[in-house]
Amino acid sequence: MLARLAAELAVVVLGVTIALWADGWVAERSDRAIETARLEALYDNIVGTLAELDMARDGAAGAAAALRKLISFRPGDQPNEEVEQLLRYGLLYGTSFHPELNVYDDLKNSGELALLTNPEIRQSLATMDVRLEIVEYARVDLMRVQQLNVDPYMIENLNLRSLFGPITGLPDTPENSKLDLEFMSDVKFRNVVLFKLDLVTFLEGTFKSADIALVAVRQSIASQLTTQPQ
Repeated sequence: MLARLAAELAVVVLGVTIALWADGWVAERSDRAIETARLEALYDNIVGTLAELDMARDGAAGAAAALRKLISFRPGDQPNEEVEQLLRYGLLYGTSFHPELNVYDDLKNSGELALLTNPEIRQSLATMDVRLEIVEYARVDLMRVQQLNVDPYMIENLNLRSLFGPITGLPDTPENSKLDLEFMSDVKFRNVVLFKLDLVTFLEGTFKSADIALVAVRQSIASQLTTQPQ
């Protein structure tokens, strides 16, 4: 009798164990399927953000080059039209770069970031987060200097209609037919340009650091997806 009860109990225990194992196996496969789907979507986000970042880096590099030429300018060095283009690019430059990482944001806000089991991916994402935060700080600093220093200087010292009339569709008048470039020899102008150049150069460096971090995330995710069991 006791042997029979023991055998029945063993069968019950075995059945419960198998059921729990099966439930765990199904849950694990479900988690891995969700992880794969999230990684694929995150990979697309990273690729898109890298493309946007490349354009932002090109813009910053172009602005820095324009500002350097403006600092070294001497009246009569270049045709007015080319100088005007440099002034528009250098003095008005500002970046609106915003990373498109909605999948990563959703993972953080929903708590699903814990589904990512690869420590290399988690570490690279953390590094990316920090680098992009520094980019935003640099971008905000540039905007603040633009609003508080560069824009007021232009309003007070430049004939803005002469400079921006052609790109705003305003007709030529005798007053704006030619831009007087004497102000470019003034130390105040050079200081404003140099101040902005310093910020643009720093921003360009943060773009480069963020690019390295994003590439590392992309490579880590690609490696995981390649080796992920189906």
